[in-house]
Amino acid sequence: MNKNTVNTLIWLCSVVLLFSACKKEIDFDYNEIEPIVVVEGRVTNEGTQVLVTKSRSVTDSVRSSCLPGAIVMIATNNGVDTLGFDGQALCYRSALKGKAGETYRLTVDFEDHHYEGQATMPAAAPILSAEFIWFSMLDERMVVYEMWAKDPMPNERNYYLYRMDRTKHHPHLKDKYWGKPYLWNVFDDRGNPPGLLYRDVMCMSERMAEEDEEDNWDRILYDGDTITFQLMTIDRTSYDYFTSLRTGQSGGANPRSNLSGGCLGYFTAGSITRADTLVYYSDSVKLNPTFVAPNN
Repeated sequence: MNKNTVNTLIWLCSVVLLFSACKKEIDFDYNEIEPIVVVEGRVTNEGTQVLVTKSRSVTDSVRSSCLPGAIVMIATNNGVDTLGFDGQALCYRSALKGKAGETYRLTVDFEDHHYEGQATMPAAAPILSAEFIWFSMLDERMVVYEMWAKDPMPNERNYYLYRMDRTKHHPHLKDKYWGKPYLWNVFDDRGNPPGLLYRDVMCMSERMAEEDEEDNWDRILYDGDTITFQLMTIDRTSYDYFTSLRTGQSGGANPRSNLSGGCLGYFTAGSITRADTLVYYSDSVKLNPTFVAPNN
C-alpha cells in the first residue's frame, strides 16, 4: 500500500467521524470517589516541570491547580535536583535541561505518600518544514497542517507527541480557549519514508469555515490566527499514557499511568523541536495533494 493510499484511508475515516456523527443526549450515573493525586512531570531540553494536583469529578469543568507542599526531586547520574514550587506559574520547576540518552527518575512525596517514575530521553527530531495545504476528500476541501521532520533513529521504532497552539483573532473567541492546545496527538514512525517523519493534521473543512457555527469555533481557523507547533520525542510508556488519555477523553476514563505509588498521571523525558510560527490566511493555503517530501 503506497503513501497516497494510506493518506486517503486516513482522511476518509476522519471525515466520516467528523461529519457523519449524530448527537444523542445520554444520562450517565457516575459514581463519585475520593480525589486521587495526579502527578504530571516532564524533563525536556527546554527545562523541567512537575504538576501535583488531585482528580476531579467528570462533571466538574474547573481545572485543578497545582498543590504546594510536595517534595519533588529528579535524580540523574550527576546527582539529585530538588524542584521548587513556583507560586506564580503554579508548578514545581527546575533549571535542569534534559539530554538525549540520559535516564531520569522522578520522586514525589505528598501527604504521606510516595510516587516514582522513570524515563530515558530520546533524541530530537528536527523539523524540516511546516505549511498549510488544501486536501480534497469526497465533496469537501480540508485545511491541513503538514509537518515534515527528520527521523532521529530511522532503524528503531520511535514515538512522538505533537501540540499545536494558536492565538485567536476572532472577536467571539477572545480568551475563550486561553491555555488550551488547539490540537494535539501522539504517533509513531511506522509508514513514514526512510529517514523522514510527516504528520498531516486536519484542522477544518472549507464548509465549516464558511458556515462559522459556534459549535465549531474551537476548530475554525480565521485569517490572522498565529499558529505554533512543537514536536516532542517520547518513550513507549509515555506514548501509551497519552494514547489512553486520548482514547478516554470522550468517556471520562482515566488514562494508564506510568508512575508507581497509586497516583494518576505520567512522567516523561522528551526532546522538543519547534516549527517556524505561521500566520494563517485562507488565500495563501497551498494546493498540494501530492505530499512531496522535503530534502533532508
